[in-house]
Amino acid sequence: MSEQIVITGIGLVTPLGAEPAEVLRRIEAGESAARAPARFDASPFACRVCAEIPDFRPQPFVPEPKLVRLMNRDAQLAVAAAQLALRDAGLTVGKDYLPEDIALFGAAGTVGLPLREVAPLLRASTDPDGRFDPERFGHAGLRAVSPLLSFKILSNMPVCFVSLCANLQGANAIYTPWEGQGAQAIAAGVRALTAGDAACAVVGGCDVKTHELAFISLEQHGLFRAWEQTGTGPVPGEGAAFLVLERATTAAARGARIYARIDGCVRAAEDGASALHAQLGLRGQRVSALVAAANGDPAAEKIESQALAASQIAADAIVCPKRCAGDLYAAAAALQVAVAALLAERRHGRVLAHCLGHGSQIAAFVLEPL
Repeated sequence: MSEQIVITGIGLVTPLGAEPAEVLRRIEAGESAARAPARFDASPFACRVCAEIPDFRPQPFVPEPKLVRLMNRDAQLAVAAAQLALRDAGLTVGKDYLPEDIALFGAAGTVGLPLREVAPLLRASTDPDGRFDPERFGHAGLRAVSPLLSFKILSNMPVCFVSLCANLQGANAIYTPWEGQGAQAIAAGVRALTAGDAACAVVGGCDVKTHELAFISLEQHGLFRAWEQTGTGPVPGEGAAFLVLERATTAAARGARIYARIDGCVRAAEDGASALHAQLGLRGQRVSALVAAANGDPAAEKIESQALAASQIAADAIVCPKRCAGDLYAAAAALQVAVAALLAERRHGRVLAHCLGHGSQIAAFVLEPL
């Protein structure tokens, strides 16, 4: 990598908290946020737990209070995490960088609304036998819901609100809906800085999988199969994680705290974990820590272990954020890389972050202290 790209800001809103060092401490201690959901009844599903964020209030992070009414929970979490990342970086938009010089690449999941928000539409759009009726949907159904619903169902809106609230006007893109696409958002920020398309980049993701429609979607994608077969599996979570990326020279010039530099990032097909290790030059290597993709699914964890064994990679320490904070899906990669950066800074060694999960691609990142 010709340019040294570093992480100078970490913003987290997770079931384990929002302060990065405390989140890492709880992950290393093996604390789990998995609980029976407080906001809906999960008894019809094979998975009956999730990782919720208690007592979250978006108002402190949104400059215009009326905007909160337009946001779904995904967007609220994203705005908070992005603002926290900028604060952590000690970065003032318009002073340290012009708004148009700050890129924004974010990932978001799908099914971002709890059932209560779409129930009026569903009730008004079905016939007396409970079947969907297109004519009813076009007349009574659409009149039964608030016009604000349109702002909450589009996958690009969380990143849009981050841009509005933080005044980020540079290059931007949205990636959806799984962890592999979340990793793409981080890689896009690295590429933008390396190519000179941006002077700074805010990258990350948000997702909320702690309501009925999200559980239905996960079940349809087969992500509760492990729960059906073994009684354990991935714990759906909610949260957001964003990072501030800068070039090392400009970050040092403004006196920023540098957590770690991104020494390598690669993506591959869903079954190519060993290929990722080869591209990163890690075959037969030892790393200071591994931020594992382990999410409680025995089959998935076996694949990860086999890939590490085949590449002969050894780790002095292994941490598993998904087992503790829940699987954040579109936001999982950003959380994994944030944890890796914290570990690289503290352990003064190379850290491998595995961003392996359901979806079309997998990814891996190597973080090193500067």
